[in-house]
Amino acid sequence: MTNYRLSNIVSKHQSGAALISGLIFLVVLTMIGITSARMSTLEERMSGNMRDRSLAMQAAELALRDAERDILTSGRISGISNFVAACTNGLCYNGVGGYANPVWTTVSMTAAPSVQYSANTSPQDIPGVSAQPRYLIEGFRRTPPGGGVSYYYRITVRAQGINPNTVVWLQEVFRP
Repeated sequence: MTNYRLSNIVSKHQSGAALISGLIFLVVLTMIGITSARMSTLEERMSGNMRDRSLAMQAAELALRDAERDILTSGRISGISNFVAACTNGLCYNGVGGYANPVWTTVSMTAAPSVQYSANTSPQDIPGVSAQPRYLIEGFRRTPPGGGVSYYYRITVRAQGINPNTVVWLQEVFRP
């Protein structure tokens, strides 16, 4: 009989503390799980954006090299003789005083007068980008003190990644 009385006494004093602490523990674990899932989704998006930006950067670098090849080997560029004040065929003459506004801000870099990658040098198109990169070449003639005439070319490139909203602009001054 003593055992019966002890069990009655113990059962009368139990208040469900194990149930409450178990539920709190489950809520905490659920919150940790939800946070982990959100973090992994965010990290996956960030790595995808970084990959897309890297692809656009590589496409822009390829377009810079393509423009350099255009200057050196296409035969259409000799000094600044084929450059005109209004950009034509991707060639823009900067004039003696230069443009009031940078030329790449005043002309289309998604259509003519900019030139599409491989238009004048014929390498293969870049796979995986939403649009092939485009470039402009601005010609400059400089006469340094005591020296002859030097020609410089400012190359401006606009490239896109897989997502058309991922855009990279690169610019260099090239002297052959």
